[in-house]
Amino acid sequence: MNLLAIHDGHTATACFMRNGAVMALVSEERFTNVKNQSGFPHQALEWIVSEFCIGLDEMDAIIIPHLVQPIDFAKTFSSHYSYRHLALHVLSHAVPRRVLGAAKLVEPYVSLFRGYRNGVVRGYCATHGIEPARLHRQEHHAAHRYAALYGAGYPQRGEAALVFTLDGSGDGLSGTVARWDPDQGHELLSKRSSYHSLGDLYSQITQLLGLRPGEHEYKVMGMAPYVRPEHSAPAYAVLCSYMRLNSRGEVVNDAAFGKAMLARLRRDLRDERFDNIAAATQRHFEDIVIAWIKHWLTKTGLNRAAFGGGCFMNARANMLIAELPELSEAFFLPSCGDESTALGGAYYLAETLGEAVPAPLADLYLGPAHGEDEVVRALEAADSQITTRRIDDIEAAVAKLLAEGMIVGRFSGRSEWGARALGQRSILCRADSAANVSKLNKAIKMRDFWMPFAASLLEENAEQYLYPIAGVTGSYMTMTYKTTPLAQNHLIAGLHPFDHTCRAQVVSQETSPSFHRLLTEFKRLTGIGGLLNTSFNLHGAPIVGAPATALDTLLNSDMDCLALGNYLVTKRKVKK
Repeated sequence: MNLLAIHDGHTATACFMRNGAVMALVSEERFTNVKNQSGFPHQALEWIVSEFCIGLDEMDAIIIPHLVQPIDFAKTFSSHYSYRHLALHVLSHAVPRRVLGAAKLVEPYVSLFRGYRNGVVRGYCATHGIEPARLHRQEHHAAHRYAALYGAGYPQRGEAALVFTLDGSGDGLSGTVARWDPDQGHELLSKRSSYHSLGDLYSQITQLLGLRPGEHEYKVMGMAPYVRPEHSAPAYAVLCSYMRLNSRGEVVNDAAFGKAMLARLRRDLRDERFDNIAAATQRHFEDIVIAWIKHWLTKTGLNRAAFGGGCFMNARANMLIAELPELSEAFFLPSCGDESTALGGAYYLAETLGEAVPAPLADLYLGPAHGEDEVVRALEAADSQITTRRIDDIEAAVAKLLAEGMIVGRFSGRSEWGARALGQRSILCRADSAANVSKLNKAIKMRDFWMPFAASLLEENAEQYLYPIAGVTGSYMTMTYKTTPLAQNHLIAGLHPFDHTCRAQVVSQETSPSFHRLLTEFKRLTGIGGLLNTSFNLHGAPIVGAPATALDTLLNSDMDCLALGNYLVTKRKVKK
């Protein structure tokens, strides 16, 4: 069967599945060069139709997740509130918290706002010629659950597991716990309304600190390790009075909602330092999430779990989860924000329509590749500003430049899906000198001074650098690892500057053969089995999606060179 799933909210994404295999998974931002582009993914869909020579009328089924309109952070950034948040904010002054946060109110909430959403979807159908009879719908957290469960491969192996979803809000919910086993299928064990959203509290604090909610939560996470627990203790005590976990394994909001929550945070934390608030926020988040997961593992007796929803982009918390002795196996869905609901929608269609058990995620190289003709056209358009050289063994050439200390952009093969650069659209440099952090920031990235970079490591050398955690794999940069003394020598620029943890990509020859070969050649030259890897983009832009954008990034930065397909590109020196 040919199945299509479309996510039209924050970081709009399209997913195409054929005969149970994910053939394409790509976000609209890679075509528009607008970070977190929302709305209907027109260009992503056009690429799928063209690349796979299939029309929308040939799709056996199409699904659009979300029963109510998903939040667009770009439109609500100034206040972080949609009209639905404002409605709940008003109600919060008149309705007791225990009533407003009750799970029984979720269904009326969805019914109230579903009509507008249905009109939007009907508009998509009319514009794109989608037959309503072939259109399916799916609840937001169910999409997160299907993406994590099937992405992990538990149904494919017939293994019972728990699935946790956690985010800011989606279709009136902020979190769910479900069980899957081969005999009973799906069983929803717990759901929590958006009023009790731990993710929304994290985003509110992100806004309190002058950062962009829905995008910059990772900066709060990155600051946290610098602060001693005793310094963040007063702010932590405040947050503990806001939200807690009850004896039934449910997150409880004892504070406020909407603008009232933000106002209360400003009042209660007005005398606290930025870094102390960040550390308290991360600690409070970790404590509640860990207790929540342990509660349900103990209650069900299961020791295998998958995790989806934007809160599990928190790589530091994921490390603590993976280390739990109650877990024998953990899978954190890569790029598990709302963009992953497209993947969940495709898996849902496959299960519902009786498709052969769909394949789990393997690699994430599911976006466009750009052929030689397109690369040459882009090079010719920039000819007056660049010098180029075609090289047959481009991986060996790049490895040599990296060994010599250069910063190299790599644009090769199919693009990776999601928020993490996994070698195909990456900026690479040596990681054995901390000075490279400053060099890279000044040349290209302009990152906040406290933020760490990541590292890509050869699978064969991973245990020399990372203390392994049983039951997890590190292919997608979804969690941090504690590192060995050798890593703190060989990879220091790719580690967190304070605690030396590493958000690592473990690169195998099977899933990423060309990148693995580059790393292997670099190791032959230097004795080091890894590189600093950061996303190929200018500050504030998405990961580059086309050869012309890659060239523009080279020309507007101090990157040393660009490997564009089999071409090595440098800027022409300006004559003085």
